[in-house]
Amino acid sequence: MVHLIGSIDQTNQVNEADYLEGGVTMRVSDHQLFGTTAGSLARIKDSIVRVHEQIASQQRITKPSDDPSIFGQAILEKSALADNEQWIRNIQFGTARVTVADKVLGEAQNLITRVRELTVQARSDTTSAQGRVTIAQEVRQLHRQLIQLANTEVSGQPVFAGTKTDAAPFVLGVGDAVSYQGNSESQSIAVGPNQTTQIVLPGDQVFTGGATNIFDGLSNLLVALEGNNGAGIEVAIGALDQATAQIGLAQGQIGAIENRLETAQGTAAVVSEAIQKVLSDQTSTDLATALTELKLQETAYEATSQTFSRLFDLSLLKFLR
Repeated sequence: MVHLIGSIDQTNQVNEADYLEGGVTMRVSDHQLFGTTAGSLARIKDSIVRVHEQIASQQRITKPSDDPSIFGQAILEKSALADNEQWIRNIQFGTARVTVADKVLGEAQNLITRVRELTVQARSDTTSAQGRVTIAQEVRQLHRQLIQLANTEVSGQPVFAGTKTDAAPFVLGVGDAVSYQGNSESQSIAVGPNQTTQIVLPGDQVFTGGATNIFDGLSNLLVALEGNNGAGIEVAIGALDQATAQIGLAQGQIGAIENRLETAQGTAAVVSEAIQKVLSDQTSTDLATALTELKLQETAYEATSQTFSRLFDLSLLKFLR
């Protein structure tokens, strides 16, 4: 314990306080006392500012010096969160394309159904050659609509072009012939750590390269209708039935992809929530704790300020004496 044994120097030549500790006299000047107290005030003020910043930003850890270990862990968690958010964006991109693909295939199925109805009508012996030509006109319009559907784009990229997305995949050539300009590769996206999933299907698999070439079937039907060829019309009905089955198969595949993306979306959302909770627990400000600390620091600052003021008064009194 330190005991004050000195008194104010009446000559004012030396402003010092005498202390005895363990039998050894220690002389501490007013300058040293002022310096120590001022340093304490500065440190407490810094602490008050820090707590104010934590309350305002709701972040307890903002730089390595706040807590090196926690700061390092937070960096890793933020990196994992960024990866997961990228996977979520990938899933959203894929889901948008799958949703459009599903709608297009539904419309294509309706279109094929209408063509089949017209073809059955044209097959009837009561339908004249001119009647078949008239039916051909509507079938040709439906043929062109199917090309437009097959060239549907999302964000400027064709859905059914495989990975060759810089141009329309289906091109109308001479007469009613349609050629496929895309490729047979399936687009895939990353949906998690070491996890990828296919999105949509290449156009040749859906329209031209499966069990039947749907566009060739429609082209042949047009030739039969305009040529009043009953046998050709009969063959076209079988091709249309194959087209219906082929598009139905594609719809089932798209549905399965949609389910996988939905599952991946749910998983990614859970992971994001978990990482954000860890980050919050590690770095976010506990308001109750921060307010308590702020009150303690403000009390300490007030007490130290009063001590500093008393030291100043004593020093002034020495000088006046």
